[in-house]
Amino acid sequence: MNKILLRIADLRKKAKVTQQELADSIGVSFQTISKWENGVNLPDITILPLLADYFKVSTDQLLGLKPLDGEIYIPEKTATKEFWNQKQEYLLRTRKSYWNDDYTRFLISQVWKIDKPISVLDCGCGYGFLGLLLLPYLPEGSSYTGIDFAVDLIKKGKALFESQKLEADFLCENVFNYSVENQYDFVVCQAVLRHLDNPSAFIQKMIQFAKPDGYVVCIDANREFECCGLYIDGMDYQELCRHEGLEKKWQTELAMQGRDYAVAIKTAHMMQKLGLADVDVRMNDKVEFITTQYADYEETKNDFIAYNDWTSGIRDEQKERLILHLLTHGLSRKEAEDYCSRNIEIADFFADNPTAGYTFVKGNMISYGKKIGKKTGKKANTLA
Repeated sequence: MNKILLRIADLRKKAKVTQQELADSIGVSFQTISKWENGVNLPDITILPLLADYFKVSTDQLLGLKPLDGEIYIPEKTATKEFWNQKQEYLLRTRKSYWNDDYTRFLISQVWKIDKPISVLDCGCGYGFLGLLLLPYLPEGSSYTGIDFAVDLIKKGKALFESQKLEADFLCENVFNYSVENQYDFVVCQAVLRHLDNPSAFIQKMIQFAKPDGYVVCIDANREFECCGLYIDGMDYQELCRHEGLEKKWQTELAMQGRDYAVAIKTAHMMQKLGLADVDVRMNDKVEFITTQYADYEETKNDFIAYNDWTSGIRDEQKERLILHLLTHGLSRKEAEDYCSRNIEIADFFADNPTAGYTFVKGNMISYGKKIGKKTGKKANTLA
C-alpha cells in the first residue's frame, strides 16, 4: 500500500464538504478522516467502495491510480515562444556540445558537396547557433538568415553576430505564418520537429522556402536513442536505460496533440512523401564523454542534470504534481512513481559523487533531400 495516495482530501474539497460531514455519511469519526487524509492510516478495504460511491468516482480514482474527472490532459508547452524565451542561457551553454567541427565540414564538402556560395534559412533558429556553426565552413559569400518567434532569442542572435562581425538577417516570425519573399538554397532546422504538434506541416513550409534543387535539412534526436544512450560511471547501465511508461506518454502526446518524440526516425519518410528528391539520412557522430578532465566539467554536468530534471530533495507536493501530470499522459501510478524515483536516484548519485563522469549519445539524425527542380527534370514542388 506504500504506492497508494488516497485522493480523499482532494475529492472532499472539490465536493465542498467538511471532514465531519464526510465522517457522518460513512459512519466514522472526523479524526479518522483526518488520519486518512494525512496518510497516518488507510481505510479498511470494505470502506473503499463507500468512499468511492460517496464521491461518485471509481476505486482506482479514489486510490490515486487514475486521474480524477476534470484532471485532463494538458498539452506540453515546448512549442511556445514563452517556453523558449526562458531558455536563452541554457541554449547558449549547451548547443556547443551538439557537433564535432570536423563532421560539420565533412557534411558540407563531402555529403552535400557545397562548393559555391549559398543562402541559408534556419527555421526555428533560436539565437542562430547553426549559422555560427555552418558559416565558417561554407564558401565565402554565403549568407545566413534565421527565423524564430522567440523575440528574446532573436535579439540575442543579432547581438552575437554583430559582436563577431558576422552578417546575418534575423526574422522574428512564426514559421507557420510567414510568407517568404525570397527562396533559399539551403533550408534547415535543428531540434525543432520533436517539439511541434504538426511536424509534417513545418517541413512543408521549409520546402516552400527552398529554391528548386535546394536542400531541405532536418536535424533532430530520437527519444528512444536518448533513453538508451546514457551511462553514468558507477551506476547500473541497464537501470539507466529503463524507461517503462514513457512510451505511453509519447503515444498519448502523439494522439492528443500530434507531438511525436519519434519524429527524427520518421522525417526522411515524410520528406519523400512531400515530394523531395534524393532523400537520405546521416547520424551526427557527436558523443558527449564528460569527466573531470573536461574543461567545462562542472557547468556541462550541471546543465545536463538540469536538462533531465534530475532533482534531489524534491518535495512530496512537487513529486505528486509530476505524478499527476504523468497520469494524465497515460502512465500508471506505479510507472509514474518509478520514473520519479529513478530521476531522484540519479540526482542523488551526482550529489553524492561530485566527480562522477558520464557518456551520452544523443543520436541526432540528419535527414535531407532536394526540392525538385530543373536538375531532376521535374517541375518544382509546390504546396497544396
